[in-house]
Amino acid sequence: MRPFAEVLNELCTNPPDGRGKVTNVALSAAVKARGGDIAHGYISQLRLGVKDNPTCQALVDLAGALGVHPAVFLGGRRELHTAERPGWRPTALSTLFEAVHPPDRGPWSPEEVATAISSSGHFGSISASYIRELLSNTSDNPRLKHILGLADHFGADPAYFFDDELAARVDSELTDFLALRELGVVEFVTRLAERTGDLSPQARAAAVEGFRQALEVGEGWSFPLNSRRPSADHT
Repeated sequence: MRPFAEVLNELCTNPPDGRGKVTNVALSAAVKARGGDIAHGYISQLRLGVKDNPTCQALVDLAGALGVHPAVFLGGRRELHTAERPGWRPTALSTLFEAVHPPDRGPWSPEEVATAISSSGHFGSISASYIRELLSNTSDNPRLKHILGLADHFGADPAYFFDDELAARVDSELTDFLALRELGVVEFVTRLAERTGDLSPQARAAAVEGFRQALEVGEGWSFPLNSRRPSADHT
């Protein structure tokens, strides 16, 4: 993903609406006109990369003043649709907690996620208590590095936290994923992948063909899954 300062500089130099270059003072005034409050000195620091961890609200305010979608700062789309007012999606994080975790265990705890993000060294530190605040919507203004750290932990596109269009596609895929996990498919495929080196090409081909046929004709899975292991009488 491109550095925040690089994206902000590009938008100020070549605004998508065709206006001339936007100065720090003009951008600050535009943010204020929209009800926000970002000093031109802070905008200068952001553009220089001296400051690189703006809040979620700052992302939204800067994007709104420049006429773009805030997802652009996170590697997502720039286009802002008519009447669209994007911001932090309060259900996004809870959806990831529910859906994205290893198949052989339940959801990650806030403590585990906080430890993983903080120990990586790439996204600063975050506390378990703050993650709980985000999950309960007690807080809705995480900083950029928090957003990137959470996205990285769950393997999500950072723009997922802001972009309703992207979220609709991802959530649809997650619904299917949850259904497959409930059937035991995810656990089975994970175990199969771990042992693929022990299988002959014929066995791997048979596994793929079995899944294909089960999906096409709806006659059930061809291999014993977590919830449908064969009884001792059939082994």
